[in-house]
Amino acid sequence: MGTIRHLPGLDGADEGNRGTVANHRMRQVTELVATSGIWNPGLVDEVRGLFDSLASEWTATRDNPRRNAPLIDALERGGVDGRIVLELGAGTCISARDLVDRFDTFVAIDLSWEMLFHAVDGAPPLICADGSSLPLAEGAIDVLILQNMFLFTSEVDRCLADNGTLVWVNSRGPETPIHLPTEAVVGCLEESTGYGWDAVDSTVGEATWAVVSRA
Repeated sequence: MGTIRHLPGLDGADEGNRGTVANHRMRQVTELVATSGIWNPGLVDEVRGLFDSLASEWTATRDNPRRNAPLIDALERGGVDGRIVLELGAGTCISARDLVDRFDTFVAIDLSWEMLFHAVDGAPPLICADGSSLPLAEGAIDVLILQNMFLFTSEVDRCLADNGTLVWVNSRGPETPIHLPTEAVVGCLEESTGYGWDAVDSTVGEATWAVVSRA
């Protein structure tokens, strides 16, 4: 079994309390995907339809200087290094746009065509694909960024290089509809792969992040 190391949290500007999302449909889907591996055509259509419907307003409602602080903190204090990076569930590439210059190769993938159609200026190369079956060779990715994104454990393990790193960010912490705590991320990966994963995690304001790698 791997270990989890907790770093002190940093102050940050919170987006505000919107009440619990424990019963949010995307929370239910998150747990189905991560813990049971359930992901079928009905769920694909449901999730794609939801995010297609949100795409036209996504950037306007989320593009602010605070949004990338947790992800950047994860990269820096989490000691993330690598040449080839993929952000899965990149949406309109608000975060990816500001990370492109940090790495040699940065690719953004999303299930929603509409999200990618509305990608911001400066976005990296875009691919529309299902996170459960990525068009990537085994071990192709040094860093896999999942920000408010489902955890497809088998694909994480398949696509990450031997010394690769998963960066897991929930921008509203436990209130994020698509949320798993670090312990659950590590536990699901270990259950799926049969070996240990180590993690370091922390917070920035209300946001939580974890940097996870094979033990």
